[in-house]
Amino acid sequence: MKLLILHRVPYSFIEYHRVIDHGIHDVVYVGTGAQLATVPPDLPCTRVERPGRAGLAEEVRTLFSPDDSFDRVISVSQYEMMDAAQIRRSLGVEGVLPGQVHVVNDKVAMKAAVAGCGLRVPRFIRCDEALAAASADVAPWAGKTVLKPLDGTASKDVFVFATYADAGAAILDHPTGVEDWDPERFQLEEYVEGPIFHFDGVMLAGAPVAIVASRYLGTCLEFAQGVPQGSIQVDDDGGRCMVAVEYLRAVGIENGPFHLEMIEAAEGMVFLEVGARPGGGHIKETFRLATGIDLVAAGLACNLDWSPLETNPLKRWFERTSSSKVYGDFMFPGHLLPSRYCAISGGERFQTHPDVVRWKELEAGASLPGTVSYFDFELPVSGIVAGRSSSEVTSLIREILTTVQVMPIEQPMQ
Repeated sequence: MKLLILHRVPYSFIEYHRVIDHGIHDVVYVGTGAQLATVPPDLPCTRVERPGRAGLAEEVRTLFSPDDSFDRVISVSQYEMMDAAQIRRSLGVEGVLPGQVHVVNDKVAMKAAVAGCGLRVPRFIRCDEALAAASADVAPWAGKTVLKPLDGTASKDVFVFATYADAGAAILDHPTGVEDWDPERFQLEEYVEGPIFHFDGVMLAGAPVAIVASRYLGTCLEFAQGVPQGSIQVDDDGGRCMVAVEYLRAVGIENGPFHLEMIEAAEGMVFLEVGARPGGGHIKETFRLATGIDLVAAGLACNLDWSPLETNPLKRWFERTSSSKVYGDFMFPGHLLPSRYCAISGGERFQTHPDVVRWKELEAGASLPGTVSYFDFELPVSGIVAGRSSSEVTSLIREILTTVQVMPIEQPMQ
């Protein structure tokens, strides 16, 4: 096949050659000079540099045409999903198209799709529609309300208000703390009480190859506000994974990795949001430990061939192995500390704990990020824990989260 790879993520993060035989396929990498510099120099492929001054889709369309006869357009970056879809449409290449990407990128569109299938979602309204309806003085709900961007990530620009009326008053003007306010790009959502679960895995030909349910300890919003967070795989999903597949099908995720978040409310599971990509932080690694499946490699395999598992020539990337262990992870944020440097205390005994599979601290002299990050090389402390049960893993992670301290310092540690 002739493959066009939209190269943005450093090559070492993906290692395309593991799945794509560059000796068999005609592989073309397109990216800026800096992006292409991460492609190994001895890799048999074609490198096409783009200026990087305009949008990705715009520049790629000037470099290639349908006459180039590509069989696949591949992008592993969540930020380029729409560009990739637009390029496929322009070049006449089979695969996910803009309308499908819109459903999994836009939080209003995804909830509308889920609700359209008769599944539970929080009540919601786009902010421009809420402002237009404000004069009618009829609130769609009364209680706690979440303001969030339609396409945001990492809980940036997400705020919780005590009532719908408070949220409605806030959006009448530029809401405090929101950088780029545009009522057409934000929504109000009913706050639903309950623990938050995330479901991670791979779909192939409309069926789940593997799916793992996990429960957050803390929330992503609290992490963005500076509170450490954990996540623990559920050893008995109680049928939740079967329910999750219904929601994945509702938003049209038929092939590739996914990260679905749901709230377990009193009346059952309620949709929160979904991404057609692997989850962030340590999720890819804990998923691999539990199932034997590499989500990045499986995602590439899905890009090449989306035939059912039984007949898929790349089925080895979807083969599952069983584990007797349950895994969880923890992360300490550093983006809100008053200094760009930090010191860690209280972690000594956990570093040698037999159930701590991985312990990662920020390298000496490295500075903290200025925005929310789930990358372990930018976090003060993060790691992975294993145990015989979810409760065992939860206990150890709780102990880590309450014992370890991250303290700002003026100068970097040497």
